[in-house]
Amino acid sequence: MKIIDCSCAIGYKTINYEIVNHENLLVREKVKQARNAEELLTELDFCGIDSAVVSHNTMADVDPDYGNRAVIAETIKAPDRLLPTWTILPPITESQYAPESLFPAMKANGVKLLRAYPERNRYLLNSVVMGELLDEIAAAGIPLYLSPSEGWQGIYSVLEEYPSLTVILHNYGLWSHSRLTFPLFKRYKNFYMETGDMQAAGEIKEICNKFGSERLLFGSDFPSNAIGGPLATLFGSGIAREHIENIAFQNLERMLGVVKL
Repeated sequence: MKIIDCSCAIGYKTINYEIVNHENLLVREKVKQARNAEELLTELDFCGIDSAVVSHNTMADVDPDYGNRAVIAETIKAPDRLLPTWTILPPITESQYAPESLFPAMKANGVKLLRAYPERNRYLLNSVVMGELLDEIAAAGIPLYLSPSEGWQGIYSVLEEYPSLTVILHNYGLWSHSRLTFPLFKRYKNFYMETGDMQAAGEIKEICNKFGSERLLFGSDFPSNAIGGPLATLFGSGIAREHIENIAFQNLERMLGVVKL
């Protein structure tokens, strides 16, 4: 079976990596990180992963422009296996993120997914600040990765303003998320979760039963998690093979197939 990890990061952070335990509660652990594409491919091969969607830690920790360039420099080493993502900033202050500049650059570099770290990069992800860009991202079906490590209110707010926006929730912590995520699944048809932090018994099966397996994407959020744990959780979830295939690769491929760039 093909397996795509929809959430991996390249690049060293600090020795002790920040890992979300519960929103706004971080633990710092020494984890195995991938300095470059070669080291990430070694991890993917060890776990039998065909390909991965990749970010670069410097997108959030140093500078988005630097991180966007860095991820292209790494993923271009294995373009058949590593799919780059970019981080966005407000076009009103950084004109290169206006749709007329950003979208051609994305197409030229094979980028079909975006990320936002509004708290770290000191802006608000709303129509006042980002309306020009968010309108176009939603219309183009471009998936946007968001993490509640910066709080849930921003995620609820942006979806309320842009209900058709395709959002992939990641790095949400190991504590139960159902009271916060189930309302989003119910209200917004383009709300998805990657499965990296779903390591409690029955989480994947419960979401599949309530909302369908089409709403989940396999992802490890490596290196916050080792890839093997989320992979074992998926295959041990007790769901039918067709649903495992949806989560393992088909949902992401369908999602990318409708992106308009």
